[in-house]
Amino acid sequence: MNSKLRKTASALAIAAAALTLTAGAAGAREQQQAAPAGAEAAFPQEASDLEADPRVIYGRLDNGLRYAVMRNQTPKGVAALRMRIDTGSWNETEEQRGIAHFLEHMAFNGSRNVPEGEMVKRLERHGLAFGADTNASTGFDQTVYKLNLPTVSDEVIEEAFFLMRETASNLLLDAEAIERERGVIASEKSARDSVGFRSAVDNLAFFTHGSGRVDRLPIGVDETIASMPREEFVRFYRDYYRPENTFIVFVGDVDPAVAIAKIESHFGDWRPAPPAGSARPLVPATIEPGRIGYYQDPEVLTYVTLASLYPYEQGPDTLARRRANFLRDLGNSIVSRRLSRMVDEGEAPFLAGSLASYSQRDIVDGVAVRVRSEEGKWQESLAAADVEIRRALEFGFTQAELDEQLARRRRSLETAVERADTRKTYASRGYNHAKALVDAFDSERVFTSPQANLAAFETFAEGLTPADVEAAFRRAWRAYDKPAIYLSTALELDDVEAQVSQALAQARTLPVSAPAEREIGDFAFTDFGGPGTVVEDRHVEDADAHLVKFANNVRLNFKQTDFDAGTIYVQVRIGDGFFSMPQGADEGLRRLAVNLLGRSGVGPHTSEDLRTIFAGRRLGARPMLRVGEDAIEILGATDAADLADQMNLMAAYALAPSYRQTIADRYRDQIRAWYPTHDSTPISIANKEIPRLVRSGDERYGYGDLESFMTPTLEEARQWLDPQLREGLIEVTVVGDVEKQAVVDQVARTFGALPERADRPGDYPGARDLAFPDRPAEPVVLRHSGVADQALARVYWPGPDGFDPVTVYRLEALRSILRNRLTDVLREELGSTYSPGVGVEASDEAEGYGYIFAHVTTAPDAAFDVIAETEKVGARLAAEGVEADEFKRAIQPLIEDLASSLQNNAYWMNVLGDAQTDGVGLARFRAREQAYREMTADDVSALAERIFRSERAYPVAILPVDAGGEAAD
Repeated sequence: MNSKLRKTASALAIAAAALTLTAGAAGAREQQQAAPAGAEAAFPQEASDLEADPRVIYGRLDNGLRYAVMRNQTPKGVAALRMRIDTGSWNETEEQRGIAHFLEHMAFNGSRNVPEGEMVKRLERHGLAFGADTNASTGFDQTVYKLNLPTVSDEVIEEAFFLMRETASNLLLDAEAIERERGVIASEKSARDSVGFRSAVDNLAFFTHGSGRVDRLPIGVDETIASMPREEFVRFYRDYYRPENTFIVFVGDVDPAVAIAKIESHFGDWRPAPPAGSARPLVPATIEPGRIGYYQDPEVLTYVTLASLYPYEQGPDTLARRRANFLRDLGNSIVSRRLSRMVDEGEAPFLAGSLASYSQRDIVDGVAVRVRSEEGKWQESLAAADVEIRRALEFGFTQAELDEQLARRRRSLETAVERADTRKTYASRGYNHAKALVDAFDSERVFTSPQANLAAFETFAEGLTPADVEAAFRRAWRAYDKPAIYLSTALELDDVEAQVSQALAQARTLPVSAPAEREIGDFAFTDFGGPGTVVEDRHVEDADAHLVKFANNVRLNFKQTDFDAGTIYVQVRIGDGFFSMPQGADEGLRRLAVNLLGRSGVGPHTSEDLRTIFAGRRLGARPMLRVGEDAIEILGATDAADLADQMNLMAAYALAPSYRQTIADRYRDQIRAWYPTHDSTPISIANKEIPRLVRSGDERYGYGDLESFMTPTLEEARQWLDPQLREGLIEVTVVGDVEKQAVVDQVARTFGALPERADRPGDYPGARDLAFPDRPAEPVVLRHSGVADQALARVYWPGPDGFDPVTVYRLEALRSILRNRLTDVLREELGSTYSPGVGVEASDEAEGYGYIFAHVTTAPDAAFDVIAETEKVGARLAAEGVEADEFKRAIQPLIEDLASSLQNNAYWMNVLGDAQTDGVGLARFRAREQAYREMTADDVSALAERIFRSERAYPVAILPVDAGGEAAD
């Protein structure tokens, strides 16, 4: 939302009733009401016929600052605070390129009341983990500061608002601090500068041609990052960090009146001196029919995009606009399903394809089809995509296709209504209210309730015909007679425009016919025989869970929760997983097996058939066969109404797994297309080589050459998986909003009815024997073929295994402390990396094996210095021990997270997932709170002394292929 809503309040909003709220003695007031005719709307709903979600209270202070406050109790006792500043890189001048993002960094580098380096420490002392709970982001049009509050005590809330106000108006922007941060920004820019990033930038430049958008990337350019004087920071800060540009979001388990009072008390006196900086107007893209773009790099995958582009039509978010978008998306989704089915059935020359809208507010609008192919098949893939677009334009859609899409959308919206009162305040993944409110405001959308969204859908769907969707599709693709075409490939082509034009001309000679009607029967697996008998049923009091065993040895672990209304999470663990892999096999066989499991479907049903059969039902099954895991896992989520179908589908994988040759063939095509790009970044080389290196050459980990992927056969995968799936031990875990007996009955009817299963894990001698390598004489050097100024430094130290829960939790504290120390030394003192990372592997499968490692992105010529400094940080930590304050800052976020994690279904799935086999999850659950609350700095110091021994460290440098390096390869 650039500066303010650009549209004046419409007559639709004038009649809306004003909503007021009094906050007692604090005197806060909610001020949302319809704007007078001709006035600029403060919020999107004031210019719309859509009703905003009534759970959200909107308001505006006298100084122009706007806010949205929402009470939410999932999880209980937590809150989220967001501050959105209505400026980003688009408002920068040529001399300021990158300053919006740079300024975001300076928020952590000193303010009027918080010395440099203290903000993060203050937050950690209050239980906020840096990165997870404390963060910020900068885009073209906004900068967002984020605090997740693990408790809602007045002390924590007061601290959060205080620090946000410090960021808003009190930053010092000290010249020396700016100088120190330049290296950090440069390092972040370098770390992001991958082949994929460059490809994405070129793609943006093509589709927003003439708008200048690509000339204001938030990361900036090297010249200004290195030279912008303090005066430019002060100017940008003064011009755009102003109350009228600020939107505060507060969501959580707090009385809204209290939150509003905090907003008013902390921001009400913010009155910066005029003048304000002016918002730079957006520039519409120059749309040239038939324009062709080409990006070439040896490390990119091949994609072809054909687009129908036209000017963006401005307008408020209204019911009519949403209906138009809904109809457009329906047609695109139907054709995307056709493309997906072609891939699944081996009928497509491309490897993947889909349709989507391409819309950038006030710049460009349109739709596009994008297909990924092997290098030599881009012309065939272009032609196939073109044929499908023309098929839809000429012959439209079937009623069955429309019904499937409507069923999917209706079920998704019904689920949102069901979960409305238990959606999360904040989350690292998935929907959360704090992010959704900021995103809606930024995109000038009304934040509507799930109930309103479902009601709107039913209005749109009532009486809808294929002809309605066809008309919307034709309008969306109205510029397709001369599509914009963009080709990204590793191929070096001469006279690209001529080749692409010829490919399109040839495609246009191909005839199209009406889509064939498809007949898909009912699901074949609904009767598994007589239901199984329960032979054991135990209640685990401390976890409030039930452990059930059936006569055929199938186990069920169950816990009823109300954390996510109407939602039931299901995990099925079958057999012995990775450790049952045939001797001598490697990642090539595992990855083929994963693809066959996940994409072949079950019995006579392909995966695409399953999508159609279960359209409109809330269920799914995702088979997984992960490295280092001791079972094949099948994951799903459902509700009580669809629990029976969920169990039918999952049990079918154990009864009738399918292995389709078309899937194996397509998988090999995808590998052939991907493998030439596998070394394009330092991290991809790390993922390939290091897992094998730190396990003394065990070839089951990491991966090898292309041939190692091409050699395994479908029959070899079948011979491995079939006995596991049909005979292996089964442990089912169900957590969620459902009665126990309903779950027991469904598991008895499906898994409990299967023939007798193994009662204990299999024995695979040597499969769990892992050894950490000796220290090399010099750092190991690996090479990547990506961007020449990127390098990665890693140092591994052998550590304890994960069989002792207390040690595992001490490792978590130590990980945080090591990261903080590395940040202080490498980032703040040397300016050599953006954000050092620390990882821990504490195996609960391989006795005596584990490690902790530091991960540092750096420049090639600094890699060995960074390795040396990283080892020194570890050595000092071992020699000097852990200081009291750094221990508190590491342990407090872990302690504060205890209560909210207990209100998380994913946590309980991990706790109970192996409750009747290994029992690791339950053991860690029982030890966790006491381990964290009784842990001392001395405990962690002793662990550091044990681990960080220089003579056992294993250092690795990943350098570009053309860089020097004295260490041995």
